[in-house]
Amino acid sequence: MRLIFFLNVMSCFLYLFLGVFAYIFRRNDRLFRRTPLNIIFISLSILFALGTMANAFFVSAPQAEEARLWFLSFSFIWYASPPLFFIFCLLITGLPFKPWFLLSLGPALLVTVVQIVYPQAVLQDVVPVSFGWHAAYNESSPWHWINVANYTLFGLAALLVLLVRGLFQQDELRRKKVSIILYSFIPTFFGTYITGFLLRYAGFETLPPMLPIFLSFLVAGLAWAQFRYDLLSFSSREVSERILQTVYDAVLLCNLDGSIIDCNLSRSGDTWQGSNITQVIPHAEPPQAWLQTHAQAEGHIFEDFFYFTPSRASPAAMTVRRLYAGQSLSGYIITAHDLSAEKNLTLEVDRRLALTATLRSIEANFARAFHSSPAGMLVIELGTKILLDVNKAASSILQITPSELVGAKITELGLAMDEGVLTFFHNALIANRAATTQQILITRKNGTKLNCLVSASPFTYMDKQAALVILLDITEIEQLRTELERSQKLESIGILAGGIAHDFNNIMTAILGNISLVKLSLSETDEIYDAINRAETACFRARDLSRQLLTFAKGGEPSPVPTDVAKLVREALRLSAAGSSVAASVTIEDDIPYAYIDSGQIVQCFNNIILNAIQAMPRGGTLSIRLRKELITDLKDLKNQDKYFPLLPAPGSYVVVELKDSGPGIPSSLLDKIFDPYVSTKHGGSGLGLAITYSILKRHGGAIAVQSQEGLGATFTIYLPPAEESPQQEIFSRVQFAKGKILVMDDEYAVRMVVDRMLRRLGYDPTVTANGESAIEEFKKARNEQRAFSAVILDLTVVSGLGGIETAQRIREIDPTIPIFVSSGYADAPVMSEYKSYGFTGVIPKPFGIEELSQKLASISRSDST
Repeated sequence: MRLIFFLNVMSCFLYLFLGVFAYIFRRNDRLFRRTPLNIIFISLSILFALGTMANAFFVSAPQAEEARLWFLSFSFIWYASPPLFFIFCLLITGLPFKPWFLLSLGPALLVTVVQIVYPQAVLQDVVPVSFGWHAAYNESSPWHWINVANYTLFGLAALLVLLVRGLFQQDELRRKKVSIILYSFIPTFFGTYITGFLLRYAGFETLPPMLPIFLSFLVAGLAWAQFRYDLLSFSSREVSERILQTVYDAVLLCNLDGSIIDCNLSRSGDTWQGSNITQVIPHAEPPQAWLQTHAQAEGHIFEDFFYFTPSRASPAAMTVRRLYAGQSLSGYIITAHDLSAEKNLTLEVDRRLALTATLRSIEANFARAFHSSPAGMLVIELGTKILLDVNKAASSILQITPSELVGAKITELGLAMDEGVLTFFHNALIANRAATTQQILITRKNGTKLNCLVSASPFTYMDKQAALVILLDITEIEQLRTELERSQKLESIGILAGGIAHDFNNIMTAILGNISLVKLSLSETDEIYDAINRAETACFRARDLSRQLLTFAKGGEPSPVPTDVAKLVREALRLSAAGSSVAASVTIEDDIPYAYIDSGQIVQCFNNIILNAIQAMPRGGTLSIRLRKELITDLKDLKNQDKYFPLLPAPGSYVVVELKDSGPGIPSSLLDKIFDPYVSTKHGGSGLGLAITYSILKRHGGAIAVQSQEGLGATFTIYLPPAEESPQQEIFSRVQFAKGKILVMDDEYAVRMVVDRMLRRLGYDPTVTANGESAIEEFKKARNEQRAFSAVILDLTVVSGLGGIETAQRIREIDPTIPIFVSSGYADAPVMSEYKSYGFTGVIPKPFGIEELSQKLASISRSDST
């Protein structure tokens, strides 16, 4: 059910984002904001967002009545969506909007009104299924079949429109957009239709809710079509307006269907924007065919009548040119010169001078943009492959000075690239076509590598056939993307692990508590004392395993203290390398500071890497461990090293541990994947060791790097934050008996009982409750009867009722000085490490035994001797 809820919520926010983006992206252009296509798209996005959010609460409703109310409240969305999507398909394929299109919403509105009056017109009941609820329709009601017909007919009509009008038209940009929407709508429509109607009529009534899964295809297609193939995209609207104001001739910018986007014509009381070109060019019928015919002869001048004002039509010399957004046709620009003005030679000269000045301004602007662009730009002569010009960004990306670049052949710069990609660019440019953007791995002269997005377009530069190549360095972006994907994988795996560890800790509290009670009642000479002691040791190992599980789930908040790293490394070697044929050595530099770490988590990191090295050398080998300190000031120095950093350190001082083995090494193809969950170089390996290591070091504010070549072993470098204070002396732990009244609140019966018995065995007088409300009542009652409690132990999370934080706040209002301890199986919860900021005196993490419980309560200063 969580997955279904998550998919619905994810789709809701994606649809909402698409609608908001479509509005905000056009917020400075009210013309685009008022187009029917944009209005329908925003309306669809809002409807789908509301529908998917409502569906999330429908499938996750705890009771049938609540699920039924969610369905009835928002079902109008799914009635109105098919006809509205059909209208959207008509507009996206180029049909102009007609008011009668809105009549298609009639059946949806009618079913909605009838459902308000008669709630069972469509929905008979809601039925529980796997992962939620599904609607049982009233098949005896004609309104249900009207709803089915509404969905079926308009869905099929939308598919037909996309197929017939979308895929077989000459407009390349619109064909691409329609193809994306079509391919994403097909699985959405047929998936929901088959699982929502056909399978149910066939008797499959227990299917889980499948709507959010299929809607994910549609939202992905809409997002791709919106962000990748926007209809018209001008580089600067202000520049185009300035050019339009200085040009003498009439200039129109129009859409593919002939709608005027902008022009320099005057019109009293209104604007030309939004009108069709037939209002200024009466012979342009039909507009799309007229534009395509005249645009085929690029720059050809022809004569036709043109309305320079609403009341004056004059012969005009006109040209039609195409406008492109990237490689896709996005519109047309029409220029019209009033031939009646040719008698005035001065006006013509002024017009040409203004046009020349405008062109020179554009050239100057291009030069400034070229050299100040943050993207790397190179001008390469196609015939000789010689660099004619470069900007500073390209020089910085390639780490070659401009003087070395200009005049040199691109093949003689010492740059290594994929030959196949270079051939693709060369063939496209020779054919006078722009090369689509490609992601290329470039190796510089110094051996460092970078990921680049590269695109190229042919153009004339100083009367030479050249290519404008644009480089965008995405090396850091790719590293961030890889880290994000790795974090998302760890988080998804950790959600389940966290819940298991919490329940496990509650169970272990009952087991460990009872074992410690039995152990305390036995003599060391008792024949079963040794068995009880081994059982207690096994419980402690299970507790450590649980905490490691929590470390993996959401990272596991560490509890750092100043720690001797050398001692920790030796302990890891003793545990992991004992009995192996690997010769291990440890080298420690002078003045190594203590590290501020959680020793239990960091020793797990060492164990994971040491075990990997030992398993990689089954016939023996060497493992060299070196401890040193390092000050990092410039991350560029690290990036230039031949190391892979899945987690980069921040500038500062670190305690560095290098672990180098003489094993077979790691294949270069796996080097950037070994820290992902379930990726292993060993047969039968779990692939979790390095993923856990990555998670632990990230939580510590540390870092890790790996360097390896096949056949030459591998070196792992771990960066740990240094400690700024001396380590605390360990306190010898023993059972301490005392007296006093203790209030305990825990919603687990087994936990309450064992804690009650342990407290009584220690000499305390406990009162146990199941929730916060009962605990508060007992506290008030004891205070009124002059038998105040010495301390309070509160469970952090309670299923029903007040939890530990709320209960502690209420008790603090009654007695601000009472010692309050928080206890929880969620060892990684923020309150467990920052308990004082939540009003607690201390923490008792689960599971715990009688010894730990007595030590925690030994610090209580106020006790009741009665």
